Amino acid sequence: MKIIDKDYFENIWNEKINDFVGQKIKDFDIKVVELNEIEKENAIRVIVDFLLSEFVVYAGEHRFNDWDKGWGENLNDFEKTRSINSIIPKYFGKNPINRLNRKFVKSEDNNYEVKMLSILQYWIFDKYFKEFHTIYEFGCGTGHNLLRVREVNKHAKLWGMDWAPSSQTLINGIAKLIDLNLFSHNFDYYKPDLKFRLEKNSAVYTFASLEQTGDNYKDFIQYLIENKPSICVHIEPTSETLDEENLLDFLSIKYFKKRNYLNGFINYLKELESQNILNIIDIKRSFIGSYYIDGYSIIIWKPYV
Repeated sequence: MKIIDKDYFENIWNEKINDFVGQKIKDFDIKVVELNEIEKENAIRVIVDFLLSEFVVYAGEHRFNDWDKGWGENLNDFEKTRSINSIIPKYFGKNPINRLNRKFVKSEDNNYEVKMLSILQYWIFDKYFKEFHTIYEFGCGTGHNLLRVREVNKHAKLWGMDWAPSSQTLINGIAKLIDLNLFSHNFDYYKPDLKFRLEKNSAVYTFASLEQTGDNYKDFIQYLIENKPSICVHIEPTSETLDEENLLDFLSIKYFKKRNYLNGFINYLKELESQNILNIIDIKRSFIGSYYIDGYSIIIWKPYV
């Protein structure tokens, strides 16, 4: 049994962790066990079987009804219980096996995946979002990530942007219950609402949502460039940050392609940077993943004013 403590995160991220994030790590009390060789082989076999399968749900614009229905299920639970726990997306915690630092690990904690991603978010949000007056999450789904932003920034106006109407209804319900400075707006990555203007000196982020656009993200990036937020943070699956020579990374990349996840995103930003349109601040991988992928790389940039 391995305890995932503050020192562990400092080692994989090559950065000092402050007391706020360190306390979160301590409170979560995360413990994992690495898979043995037989378990690892079985896990890889399942992934390979998926990659060879013809029955795959591809990401894309055609999945609008699926996402509206999914957030609608969380909405129904929230309306029944009035509990914030009900807004955690239902795709979390389905598998006890996940990826950590290029290895398969398993945990007896059903909330392991949510806890690990929460730590990642606390680290990034606390590092970049503490001083902004307005923060937007695009592709926000149920709005659960925004509540972690609120923990690091008590006064910012928070906006949840999503193409599913059920998302707006849910976020408006959360706002009435606990946070009157929380707002929603219907926004489609594929057809950006050009009339919706971002406030000056604002921050923008996406978390495992832009992945669904495949290679249809350029209109959204142009929208951001025109609106000139002070910082844009993306925590998304990107093949450019992984190592094809590593087997688990190689399988991640193949999964991205199979599902039509984000494609060529970092290279596109680098192309725009070469044209002096934007400045890339940082690109790094988190080494945190789910069963099938290492899908939470960090890309930070800002448009030139």
